[in-house]
Amino acid sequence: MDRLSTSGFLTQALSSLRAIRVRTWLILGGIVLLIIGLIVWAGIALLSWMWAQAPAATEMGKRAVTEGATRIEQVAPDLKAQAERWLPGVKEQVDRWVPGLGDEPPARDVSGADPGPVPRYPGLVRSHYASDGGTIDVHYVGRADFDAVLAHYVQGFAGAGHVQEVISATPDAERHRFQRGGESFDLAMTRRPGGAIEVRLQQSRQ
Repeated sequence: MDRLSTSGFLTQALSSLRAIRVRTWLILGGIVLLIIGLIVWAGIALLSWMWAQAPAATEMGKRAVTEGATRIEQVAPDLKAQAERWLPGVKEQVDRWVPGLGDEPPARDVSGADPGPVPRYPGLVRSHYASDGGTIDVHYVGRADFDAVLAHYVQGFAGAGHVQEVISATPDAERHRFQRGGESFDLAMTRRPGGAIEVRLQQSRQ
């Protein structure tokens, strides 16, 4: 019975389809084609819109990169300045913790001669020499006790008959002047990181 029912249903369905007019089939086919055409058109329109937006997106990307580079160029000098202020402080602190990491003094003297009646403090190296007319300017660097070096020059000039004058003094630097007749010596001493000191002796004649 089930097979007969199914066969009858199919026969009835075929009869119904045959009863549909050709015009109706044409209309249905046209509707299907129209729907397919609309889908294709929508896809093409979407692709065209995306293609049109690509240059704008590229331009926005270029603009963002340019603006980012400009901001970096504007910020870079400030960062550099901060680093220059920050790094020396770190280096100085490290030199205080580990004195051996400080800058090493020169291995030998530069050309020139030591001015004045006081011999150079042992262990200092002449790092600079300049003579201009009646003025001689000499720099020394090395690792030595600041107070011991200062006492060496003060006592030496006093023994040679020079009158001492303190020009300036701070915990890290001092400047003294020694005079006798028309001869003058300016002594400037500065503490450097790692236990080093710098001594500047300038001789002037009137």
